[in-house]
Amino acid sequence: MKFAVIVSKAGGKWVFCKHKERATYEVPGGHREAGETILDAAKRELKEETGAKTFTIQPVCVYSVTGKNRVNQTGEETFGML
Repeated sequence: MKFAVIVSKAGGKWVFCKHKERATYEVPGGHREAGETILDAAKRELKEETGAKTFTIQPVCVYSVTGKNRVNQTGEETFGML
């Protein structure tokens, strides 16, 4: 799995982060670093993007994305964890 996406709530409200390169708000997430488990990637991304210190993470499902984008130049199917 190449990426983690974290759908979360704080204080009963959904958590979104303003993307630094776009004028959009998105759920926290990002790509897995070398030697990192997908769970560790999710924890790191949530901390980096929201500042969260205390939380519980539970895997929901594996999903895939197909198509060329800035991180997938080949357009091949890639997998991530929600």
